[in-house]
Amino acid sequence: MSTIARLNRQKEAQAVNDARVSQLSVYPIKSTAGIHLNHAFVEEHGLAFDRRFVVCQPDGKQITARTHPKLAQVHAALTQTGLQLRAKNMPNLAIQYAEFSSHYQEIMIWKDTVQAQHCSESYDQWFSRYLGEKCHLVFFGEHSSRLVKQRESQVAFADGYPLLLISEASLEDLNLRSTTKHSMEQFRPNLVVKNTEAFAEDGWKRFKIGEVEFEVQNPCSRCVFTTLDQRTGEFDANKEPLSTLAKYRQGEDGNLYFGQNVIALNSGNISLYDPVEVLETRTPERYPENVNKRSQTSPDKQQWQQGEALELRCLAVKQETHDVKTFIFEAPEQTLSEYLPGQYIGFEFEVDGKPLRRNYTLSSSPTRPQRLAITVKRVLDGQVSNWLHDTLKPNMSLKAHAPDGDFHVKQSSNAKLLLLSAGSGITPMLSMMRYLSDLNIDRDIVFLHSAHSENDLIAEQELALLSQNFSHCSIRYTLTQQAPENWQGYQGRLNRGMLMDVADLEQRAVYVCGPQTFMQSAKEQLLALGLHEDDYYEESFGHHPTTSSETKALNILFDSWDTYLQGNNQQNLLEQAEQAGLNLPYSCRGGFCGSCKVKLQSGEVEVLEDNGLTDDEKQQGYILSCSCIPKGDVCITQD
Repeated sequence: MSTIARLNRQKEAQAVNDARVSQLSVYPIKSTAGIHLNHAFVEEHGLAFDRRFVVCQPDGKQITARTHPKLAQVHAALTQTGLQLRAKNMPNLAIQYAEFSSHYQEIMIWKDTVQAQHCSESYDQWFSRYLGEKCHLVFFGEHSSRLVKQRESQVAFADGYPLLLISEASLEDLNLRSTTKHSMEQFRPNLVVKNTEAFAEDGWKRFKIGEVEFEVQNPCSRCVFTTLDQRTGEFDANKEPLSTLAKYRQGEDGNLYFGQNVIALNSGNISLYDPVEVLETRTPERYPENVNKRSQTSPDKQQWQQGEALELRCLAVKQETHDVKTFIFEAPEQTLSEYLPGQYIGFEFEVDGKPLRRNYTLSSSPTRPQRLAITVKRVLDGQVSNWLHDTLKPNMSLKAHAPDGDFHVKQSSNAKLLLLSAGSGITPMLSMMRYLSDLNIDRDIVFLHSAHSENDLIAEQELALLSQNFSHCSIRYTLTQQAPENWQGYQGRLNRGMLMDVADLEQRAVYVCGPQTFMQSAKEQLLALGLHEDDYYEESFGHHPTTSSETKALNILFDSWDTYLQGNNQQNLLEQAEQAGLNLPYSCRGGFCGSCKVKLQSGEVEVLEDNGLTDDEKQQGYILSCSCIPKGDVCITQD
């Protein structure tokens, strides 16, 4: 074997050795919304609780979201005695195994005839009312049987195979080719793996996770269900992702393939983040490729992908003010870091032996490649900000995740901008100003920054120089606490008079970043002065102040994580979960992105921010764990 071939084999082996489970999902009722699990029991029929129910017509023909998209908006939660269902404009429904009928009826799952156990007439009425036609809910009961194609193993009501496997990298590859960004939920996998090459799963034959060995059967053909936006119930007008898959994942039979159908060879337990051990490989299918990836990079450089963690080396630390420092990092030499001015970057830390993750807005500009900078204010009792100020030195490295975020200068093409910031909220504005100046994009800019004192002004001299590159740019400051006698700027908190001094206010796109109270006040005043809400953009990554209520102990049940803890009414739910060692999903930690969405099943919380939720989600009881403080005993679920 040649040296190059040996190195390639080693690289492939390393990639496989790094593979881990990043998502476990079940779909209790066929075509309804999925549930993400931390642990799952695998049996012959697939993951326990997966597609054991199906809705059918009176004649036994299955009903799926392909023809009844509203089904995808039915959400289920697992209970000890059955399921708890909810759907828009419907009362909650408790499905109890003990109430099931003993009657079995013949139903059709594609071409398979299955004897299914009828559940209850009351459940039929609920689904009939929701779908607007007479139907039944049936269960894959003790006397039900259905064989996997060309196998002697069993499958319940899944399309053809008990399990579906997809890698995160395969979805990322699709998103680089498609005109639309797709989510994993569109493809409804049971097993999602990370740290692999795109479509690595195509070449797997047997693999092991936890106690279970699995065997890949064949690629999964995709249908119109993948084009359904499961939140709105609408199919994509451009038939994405099928249109893109047709250009590079179409088999000789005309079917479009994405993901791998899998069976389990034994029963056992598997868990989130379990390593994936590939035991046997096979020759993957080959498809004609007629579409390029959207982002083409230099052959010597690779794009930093979403979800990918890289080591960034600290090049320099700059003291901006008495309590603010800028940390400048270098990306790996062979990596391109593309981002938009105003976006944030996520860092992983280990402070006092505890793993922590924080997002910081980039103050650097994407026009200055290979250099990434964050500007951080020391926060009283802030674990990470104090660690950065006291510990991080040049040549030290931190693990970081690719830049992300919806707050950036390209949100609006408006020629006139108003930038409003307070304190460390200046960081995205610095990125925007540097970007616009470097590219000679001449915009009419008014930049108004609020600081405690003149000594707290960040990058004052640089902003003065940058402003000279624009034909119409005004840098303004207001000091809220201490102003020298010769101070010529504003004094006091942002007010109506300061905003009325901005020419053409109603014609501007307004970007706002700072403490929550600052942004709330700014928004109220701007809208009162006639600004259209569509021209208002805000972002925040600061911690909300703790509640002023008297401290008291309370009980928090993180039901989906099987964890009960004694908490308090001072910290948000995300912080308390992390302190208990739980890994709840999150991203911005500011209440805007919606990544930390959880369901409040019982109890009351103080809502600090909920911009990341739709009105429907709020009505359904969803909250943002990063921006809610419990008032008393609460029960939280992931659904």
